[in-house]
Amino acid sequence: MENSLNFNFYNILIFSGIVYGLIFCFSIILQKKHQSTTITFLILTVLSLTLSNLQYWLIDIGINKKYNIPDIVYIQFELLIIPLYYLFIKNYLQTKTSKKLLLILLIPFFLGSLYQIAVNSIVFPLEKLRSANFIVEILTISYNLILIILIFKNISLYKKANKNTHHNKIEINIKWLKHTLILGIIVCTLWVIGTHFFYSDSINSYKIYYPLWIGISILIYWIGYKGIFELQIFKERKIIRKRKSNLETNSLFGDDVSVNKSETLFKDIYQSIITQKLYLNSYLSLQTIADEFKISSGYLSQLINNNGKQNFNDLINSLRIKEAKKMLQDKNFNKYTINAIALEAGFNSKSNFYLTFKKFTGTTPLEYIKHNKSVQDI
Repeated sequence: MENSLNFNFYNILIFSGIVYGLIFCFSIILQKKHQSTTITFLILTVLSLTLSNLQYWLIDIGINKKYNIPDIVYIQFELLIIPLYYLFIKNYLQTKTSKKLLLILLIPFFLGSLYQIAVNSIVFPLEKLRSANFIVEILTISYNLILIILIFKNISLYKKANKNTHHNKIEINIKWLKHTLILGIIVCTLWVIGTHFFYSDSINSYKIYYPLWIGISILIYWIGYKGIFELQIFKERKIIRKRKSNLETNSLFGDDVSVNKSETLFKDIYQSIITQKLYLNSYLSLQTIADEFKISSGYLSQLINNNGKQNFNDLINSLRIKEAKKMLQDKNFNKYTINAIALEAGFNSKSNFYLTFKKFTGTTPLEYIKHNKSVQDI
């Protein structure tokens, strides 16, 4: 049937990602607890991804031809997605962003919009138009790849600057950002491949972009879910830290390690770890403490093994587990996730926390909570 809409499994799958993206954005907008500049850029990133897919989806199913929608209404969201994500990263890493930077990042989008209006307002020979569009596509891909490199650089600089950060500063999880960028590079690769074949004589169909659009659908879910999850964890950690500060009146550590009093240096080191709460720094290493006390890491390891009756990792993890148990036992922390508590205790991941907790207590954190609750109820 002439001008009938084209529906298939792939564009229905892509449409499901579009629906998720729209629901996600509007649901977050309606929640006051999620209102912040960082969240705003996250929503705009997901919305740009979603609208980009929606726009191409409408073209693919043939709705523009069926209703004679002019090409002039096409919006180059691909010039918004990475710039907005870059701004989200800057805010997520707590780096100040200026209005000047925002305007600079949006210049390509405005130029792209002017180009789109021009090519659809003036009649150009088809071959020249295809060549011009191909060049613009390559420039757009190049611009996005440059921004991805800058994002990698920002993450690396943050990691380097906070490698030996004091425990008072809450660490920001950057692993998921790297995973997102890897997904982004894969999507860009699919974009390059699709563009190559689309503008060649061998394939001239939007179906070549299906892998790209499905990849974008995955990005929509990943960025939306992980972004909100990690920001919520960070928010919980700030609340937990403030509450801990208010509730903490006595020393948490009394007889954790049998300290050999004849070893003054070990005693000083151990007290320094406790009083400064160095164990809360997930980046803490044997070398870090050795450098602080101007001794070799080998000698420090020997001191800990001889006087602490355990190795460095076990010594630090024992203190972290005790910190975690303190929070897990306290009703004031019941409403916070185990993930947030684990990070606040100095662990760098939930899985590492579970393994270490099991090692030191013989039970899982969830079992420990249930047991502690049943004891309190007696």
